[in-house]
Amino acid sequence: MAEPLRLATILRDQDVVLHWRAQEKNELLQAAADRLEEVTGMTSSTLLEALRERERLGSTAVGRGVAVPHAGIDGLASSAAVLYRLAEPIPFEATDQAPVDVVFVVVCPATKRSGLLALLGELCRTLRADQVLQQVRTASSGAELKQILAEAIEKSPRSGHQRNVVPN
Repeated sequence: MAEPLRLATILRDQDVVLHWRAQEKNELLQAAADRLEEVTGMTSSTLLEALRERERLGSTAVGRGVAVPHAGIDGLASSAAVLYRLAEPIPFEATDQAPVDVVFVVVCPATKRSGLLALLGELCRTLRADQVLQQVRTASSGAELKQILAEAIEKSPRSGHQRNVVPN
């Protein structure tokens, strides 16, 4: 069995972007696709289309200013992620109508969608904690933000062997 990937593994330090400026959702998705192209080797246009297709199914904004755009993609070799903390919130069609300022974008091989959903569920549960979300919004560096998330996930009541994993 392949070693599972953890959030800390698929989210590289250089892919935590603070104070990003975007005017709207499509601009942000394009920036994420461009960044993920470097990591995955897939073309930016393929990644962008997969992310847009998922958004057409319904907004990936989960409320409280957080969005988790994601896609399972045929032919993708491994999972990758980028996290943006925006300088100014942008509309994202959230059910609570709140604009988003924390955006976690993740792509994975199409065959690993169940692992992707488990990872996203865990991330959303972690960000529901007011203290964690506030720390994410005020972290002074990408490394600090990653550490906040890693510690919060480990302290989570549901922490265990199968937590926060996406099979490789």
